[in-house]
Amino acid sequence: MNKLANKVVLITGASSGIGEALARVFAGEGARLALAARSAEKLRALAGSLGGGALALPADMTVPAQVRQMVESTVKHFGRLDILINNAGVGMYAPAASMAPEQFEQVVATNWLGPVHAIQSVVPHMRRQGGGQIINISSVAGKVAIPWMGAYCGTKFALNALSDSLRMELAADRIQVLSVCPGRIHTPFARNAFRDTTTRPLSSDGISAERVARAVLRASLRGKREIVVPASNWTLVWLHTLFPRLIDYAMVRYLRGQMRK
Repeated sequence: MNKLANKVVLITGASSGIGEALARVFAGEGARLALAARSAEKLRALAGSLGGGALALPADMTVPAQVRQMVESTVKHFGRLDILINNAGVGMYAPAASMAPEQFEQVVATNWLGPVHAIQSVVPHMRRQGGGQIINISSVAGKVAIPWMGAYCGTKFALNALSDSLRMELAADRIQVLSVCPGRIHTPFARNAFRDTTTRPLSSDGISAERVARAVLRASLRGKREIVVPASNWTLVWLHTLFPRLIDYAMVRYLRGQMRK
């Protein structure tokens, strides 16, 4: 039996990586999908591969009007919206003291303001229908900061804080909020990230996007509030809480050779 039969799920950043994997996993459980990303061609191809019932919605998460239209188009097409997955994001590799302001603003607009606008657009619909679920794809880098990735980490810390606040504010409306914090994943993330001339992206070696998507599905069905994928990354979070100076020192020693030219 499909566990998400007739549930409407809107996924941002759906054209590749975690977003594409989420689309396939949620479709496998019978969800009706609205897929959003900037690439219309990739979205249409993905929607077609899922059987043709998915709605492709080209949208730029940095443009509030397009974010609002994305939500309204989903509700108009399907009649409701049960789950919003804020997955769209962009990385940035540069020292915080010298990063390009226009690139930093783009990271904030994509990773932080985009989800805020999407949430503000979906909550009225979810309240009217008696509930729903908001899933924010954050990062372990939103719990333990990484040197030379301050802009990206800052947006993910902010997204985690937003999730925590929303969870309390929306509980009475029966709207669940799930925060997802993956570690390093094998996706085009590093290739698509902003970077300066002095910093190298981290290797994209890591767990598969499919593994993250399956973990998100399980957590969604169980009504979890937060997950870290893989769960072994909780060790880093706990160690940083207990021994922050030691972990900071170790991270700089370990990452300097990989990230600094």
